[in-house]
Amino acid sequence: MIAPAMLLLALFIAYPIAESVHISLGSWDGIGSVAYRGLANYRRLAHDALVRQSVVTSLAFFLGTVVFTVTIGCLLANAISREVPGARIFKVVWFLPVIIPVSVAGIFWSNAFQPTTGVANSVLGSVGLGDGHAWLASSSTAPYATIFVAVWTQTGYAMLILLGAMDTISPEVHEAATLDGVGAAGRLFRITLPNILPMLGTITTLMSVFSFNAFGVIYAMTRGGPGNSTSILPVLVYKQSFLDQDYGYGSATAVVTTLIVGAIGILVLQVFRQRSLDAR
Repeated sequence: MIAPAMLLLALFIAYPIAESVHISLGSWDGIGSVAYRGLANYRRLAHDALVRQSVVTSLAFFLGTVVFTVTIGCLLANAISREVPGARIFKVVWFLPVIIPVSVAGIFWSNAFQPTTGVANSVLGSVGLGDGHAWLASSSTAPYATIFVAVWTQTGYAMLILLGAMDTISPEVHEAATLDGVGAAGRLFRITLPNILPMLGTITTLMSVFSFNAFGVIYAMTRGGPGNSTSILPVLVYKQSFLDQDYGYGSATAVVTTLIVGAIGILVLQVFRQRSLDAR
């Protein structure tokens, strides 16, 4: 019964991963066979300053994106679950960015952040905060701009998943807490969050994976620049493989990226699993 699904997994997931590992152990320019070089690419990675910078950039991007996405998504889901005025409209408005292709979102916001013609500077100028900010041309502001867009595109997804988890909590529990004098913040931290911890762990893990694979948004906005200030690991893999045509080295970087993502995912799940057990 599960043979067709296992075949698809082997064909589209297991085989590409195995082939990436194989290519990472050699030198290949995209034509012919792979020239085996052992762990030479991995030793080169260990001494590559650009790779280390990309790892730091990826971790900073991951932290900024996941923290804001999950926090804002949780607050929005809680507000909609408690049926604040206009809840249905907010649910649709916040989910719309999720269905927009990431490349389209990246191009839209790259135009919005332009120094002279962008909407962002026009809005800031109208409230007296200056209208000449070079958001994507400065290494000090470009990372924040890309994190903002990543959060904008992913928050609706987190909101919808967490909203589904919140809707499984019995309304009588909230009513009893209200009668006991528990306020909105108390209900959120004492009732809602403890009851949705497993789903909160799942969505945090998913957001972690999404943030490490935010190639589309960043490449559409900055191409990894200025300099390498927004060059997360997937962008570096693309440059190494398709621009430098060093597929062996790019595959080695991709393997390391996969290991980092896997380690973070396991860590996040373990943290939330332990918190779920403590809450019980």
